[in-house]
Amino acid sequence: MNRDTENLIGALSGDLRPVRRLDPPLARAGRFLAFAGLCLLAIALVYGPKPSFFERLGEPMFLIPWLASILAGIAATVAVFHVAVPGTPRWIFWLPVPPGAVWLATLGVGCFEELRAHGTAHLETSWHCMQVIAQTSLPLGLILGWMLRRAAPLAPVATGALAALAVSAFASATLETFHSLQTATMILIWHATTVAAIAGIGAAWGKRALKLPV
Repeated sequence: MNRDTENLIGALSGDLRPVRRLDPPLARAGRFLAFAGLCLLAIALVYGPKPSFFERLGEPMFLIPWLASILAGIAATVAVFHVAVPGTPRWIFWLPVPPGAVWLATLGVGCFEELRAHGTAHLETSWHCMQVIAQTSLPLGLILGWMLRRAAPLAPVATGALAALAVSAFASATLETFHSLQTATMILIWHATTVAAIAGIGAAWGKRALKLPV
């Protein structure tokens, strides 16, 4: 090794600082879930849960998709903190699929039954749902993005989509507590499509913003 090489190595290593190792993905996911849970609980309490919400918890066709949307958010949160870890099994990416499928399938069955019984009589517009879900998702998404900032974006599209899916699914479940739509058809149209749109936006954002440095 000649003197120039030694000088180069010395110059490159002279300003190095210790790098704090990231906590395990489950630990970071747990912290975000605790924070998000407190924030969403506060939102629900501020608006005041509707009496009809507690009544509908006894209806399987409402309770099952509502719980499934929460589980989809939890699964997406766990997955998004794992996707930046090299060697993560590919099945981690698909964690939100089972609860998401239950959510959509249950709503789909309810939608079919309602349309068969009442036609389109129960279809109304509810732009307020889209607005609240988007507004609730944005601050949670910023916090989640801040927590993910130190992780290597090995799968930027999946990272963006999973992060957006997590926060929007939680926002949808929270909205149900104080602005509960009365039919599965309306929930499918205004909640599920909004969550899907936000997840798509997250995927597009991840592709553009989350890139490994070159």
